[in-house]
Amino acid sequence: MKSEPVNVIPEIETNPVVFQQKEPEKKWKTVVKKYANRYFIDAFSGMAQGLFVTLIAGTIFKQIGSWCGANSGFGALLILIGNIACTLMGAGIGVGIAKKLKAPDLVVFACAVAGFLGAFLPDKVYNLLSDGSFSLKAVAGSITAFKVGAPGNPIGSYVSTLIALEIVLLVQGKTKLDILIVPLTVMFVTIISMFVAYPAIWFIKVIQKFIEISVTAQPFIMGVVISVVMGILLTMPTSSAAIWIAIASGSTSDAMMLAGGAAVVGCAAQMVGFAVMSFKENGVGGLISQGIGTSMLQIPNIMKHPLIFVPPIIASAIVGPIATCVFKLRCTAGGGGMGTSGLVGVFGAVEASKGVVSDANIALGIVFLMFVIPAVVSLLLRILFEKKGWVKGEWMKLDV
Repeated sequence: MKSEPVNVIPEIETNPVVFQQKEPEKKWKTVVKKYANRYFIDAFSGMAQGLFVTLIAGTIFKQIGSWCGANSGFGALLILIGNIACTLMGAGIGVGIAKKLKAPDLVVFACAVAGFLGAFLPDKVYNLLSDGSFSLKAVAGSITAFKVGAPGNPIGSYVSTLIALEIVLLVQGKTKLDILIVPLTVMFVTIISMFVAYPAIWFIKVIQKFIEISVTAQPFIMGVVISVVMGILLTMPTSSAAIWIAIASGSTSDAMMLAGGAAVVGCAAQMVGFAVMSFKENGVGGLISQGIGTSMLQIPNIMKHPLIFVPPIIASAIVGPIATCVFKLRCTAGGGGMGTSGLVGVFGAVEASKGVVSDANIALGIVFLMFVIPAVVSLLLRILFEKKGWVKGEWMKLDV
C-alpha cells in the first residue's frame, strides 16, 4: 500500500530586515552615549571633585587667612597652605578624573602628574605659539618661572589627563613592569598632549573673549544669559564650578569679573530657589542641603516633572541683569560657578568686588541677589503654579 506523499510546507525564515537596518544606528547611538557620558559627565564630575579639594578649598583657606591678617603668623600660614593647594589643582583634577573613570590605582596616581603638567604646559604652548616665539626651551623656561598659588588652566589638565589615561590603559597590565611603564608612559604622552590640547585652549579663549566683549557691550542681556545658563548647569549633572573656572581662569579683565557676578547669582538663585520653594516638603534639612549644598539633589524630580525647574530659572533671569547693571557685583573664577555652595560664591563675590564696589553695594547685592530675591520669586511662582495646577508640592520631595 503506497502512502500518499505528504506536502510539507517549508518554514519561511523570517528575516527582520527592518530591525537589521536599525541595528547599526542603535549601536552608533549607544557608543556616542557611552563616550559622551564618560568624557563629559563622569570626567567633569571627577574634575569637579579635584577642583574642590585643591582650588576651592585653597581659596577658602586663603580667604580665612586674609581675615586673620596676612602679617600675622597664623594668617600667613593659612595663605601659604591655600596657595599650595591652588597650585596642586591640576594634580587634583588628574586624580579626580582617573578615579571617577575607574582606572587602576597605579594609573590614578600617575594621572596626578598628567593633570599637574597639563595645567601649565598646554597654556604655555598656546601663548608662545600665539606670540610666534615657540620653542621647547621657551616652554621649559616659562614653566620654571610659575609662582606658588597659580593654579594653571583646568582645561589643559582635563585634556592631558584624558589622553594620558586612555593611552596608558592600552599598555597597563601587559607586562610585569607596570611600576615603570605606567608613569613613564604618562609623562611621554603629556608631552604630546600639550600640542593636542591647543584647539581646546583656543576654543576656551574664544569663549572668554566673546563673554568679555558681550558683557561690556550688553551687560543687561548677557547678565540674563550667563545667569540662566550657569544656573541650569549647576542643577544639571554637570559641574558649573569646573566649567566657569575653565572659562574665567586666566582672565583678569573687569568684564569677566562682572560676568562672574552674573554667574554666581544665577547659581545661587537655583540653590536658594529650590531650597525655599520645597521647604514645606523637605524641612530644615532640605533647606540646608540645597541652599548651601547643591540643587542637584532635585535632578530625579526635574526629570519626572520639568515644570518645577521653571521658577528658579526665572529667578536666575531676574537677578543676573541686576547684578551686572545695578549692583555691579563681581566674582572670582573659583566662585562664579559655585553659587551659595559652602558660601564659596559669597567669598568670591566679596574678594572680587572689594575695592571696586562700595561695601554697602557688596553687602546688599549678596543679600538680595543671592538670597532674598531668589527665595521670594521662587516661592511666589510655586504658589502661582500650584493654583494653575501646573505643579504639585510633593513633586519636589527629596528622596534622601
